[in-house]
Amino acid sequence: MPETLLLFSVHRDAMSTQHLVSRLVLSHIANNMKSPSPVRFGNIGSSRKMEMFPSLSTTPSSSGSAPILIGDDQNLLDEGRKAPILIVDDEPFVADLIYHWVNTVWDYPAIIAHTGEEAIIAMREQHPRMVLLDIQLPDLNGIDVLRAMKSANEYLPIVMVSAQESITVAVEALKAGAYDYLTKPIDTERLQVIIRNALSAYSFHQKLRMLQAELNNRYDFSNIISADPRMHDVFKLMRKACDSDITVCILGESGTGKELVARALHANGPRKDRPFQVINCAAIPHELLESELFGHEKGSFTGAIGRKIGKFEAANGGTLFLDEIGDMDLTLQAKLLRAIQEREFERVGGTESVHVDVRIICATNTDLREAIQERRFREDLYYRISAFPIMLPPLRQRRGDILLLADTFLKRFSKRQGKNVDSISQPAMEAMLAYPWPGNIREIESTIERAVLIADGDVVMLADLPLPIRQYYEARDDESAYEGMKDFFDPAKNKVVLPLEEIKRFAVHHALLACDGNISAASMKLDISRSTMYRFLEQYNIETENGVAIIAKSEEKAVAA
Repeated sequence: MPETLLLFSVHRDAMSTQHLVSRLVLSHIANNMKSPSPVRFGNIGSSRKMEMFPSLSTTPSSSGSAPILIGDDQNLLDEGRKAPILIVDDEPFVADLIYHWVNTVWDYPAIIAHTGEEAIIAMREQHPRMVLLDIQLPDLNGIDVLRAMKSANEYLPIVMVSAQESITVAVEALKAGAYDYLTKPIDTERLQVIIRNALSAYSFHQKLRMLQAELNNRYDFSNIISADPRMHDVFKLMRKACDSDITVCILGESGTGKELVARALHANGPRKDRPFQVINCAAIPHELLESELFGHEKGSFTGAIGRKIGKFEAANGGTLFLDEIGDMDLTLQAKLLRAIQEREFERVGGTESVHVDVRIICATNTDLREAIQERRFREDLYYRISAFPIMLPPLRQRRGDILLLADTFLKRFSKRQGKNVDSISQPAMEAMLAYPWPGNIREIESTIERAVLIADGDVVMLADLPLPIRQYYEARDDESAYEGMKDFFDPAKNKVVLPLEEIKRFAVHHALLACDGNISAASMKLDISRSTMYRFLEQYNIETENGVAIIAKSEEKAVAA
């Protein structure tokens, strides 16, 4: 059977019989509390003071309005101690009884305040992790104190305590942000469960906020590495955009760090403590993308066994990052346009409009203007999302960042793999500087991770790099071959002019022969994409087998023809 705290007051002008009954009841309560020390009683009266335990004391400030610290709880702020539970009640003996259960029986650190002003000061100075707040206070309304505390710390669990069993008051308290509502006399078993659950929830929110702070620090502008002037121009644009809600469209090749820029915009803006939701429009089939973006209602399609919240709704108050928006199906773009423009949408299978406050950041490696011409992207959506475009240059256009990034990744992966690889050899650096890095930052990151793993000593050697990169160093020995080419194209030495198509055909054949038919390597040597190389192979009737060009067979067929 749950025990109950008997809460009442004894007035100075009370009859002697009432006073005697009160003392007997208090004595009964004290005996059942199993207090380790004798308990002394005093008449509360108008002085509102009572000492139930010999260890109780007050620590007043010079202003006379400081919160009351009980017993040894003055040391709660010492390093390594947990933050206290704040008990706020204008009846001292009521506060002391609650303190006994919270601190003595359940072993939670606790402090007491008797007025709304003291409670607010304690909130500011002692940083409690939970509050038990009486609604009836002598100076301020308990609901107003609740609102003030929640405005200072929205995650702080505050349990309202009242002697009135009023549904109206309880509803008002819960609407104002109260964690729970208790009526006097207090059921101690229920109070213990509420405290345990509230502290667990608050601990979770505290850890979440710490992780969010670490995440925001990780994406601080100072952590984006570049020494290139073009990237410094990008940083200037980012700083101007981060404090605004303007829709940003980040353009750049795959691997240039578009998501990193999006996260930095969020982490350095006013929404940094709110959700950051990411959805890759190219990775999800278009049949499922609408549900992922906007959610769905139960029974809206086969397999929809319950309501699902979409990314738009999950990002409410924060930022939604639409990666690879250029690959979104044309039929879904109209609904996305309305959601961005009106900040409202309907879930799949629903009729109710859902209103959201979301900042939109988009990214794509697609030429959206070209996609508009080819009728793969809506022109009106393009103008809606491209209000503030940010163009990220590829790594081959900012070669000054190659070694800077390589050194950063070298330190990171050396530490992660427990190795002492701290430098890169000169030939390896020269090869990396000559290589075009078609995969951009993502490719150089994976390259250094691999090199650190296979390095035998404390230096990354040329042999530790992948073959396509090593070839760019080895090609330096063939510079003499270019001298004859220079003479051929020198009009003072040669008046013969070859057709452009013949020169292109010769360049493709030569690259494929030099790379032993490896189409990827030949494409990189020619600084063209694989798709362009395959067009040349088809145009020049060059056969392929398992991704390798068969030059000899193609030439035999050409001669036979």
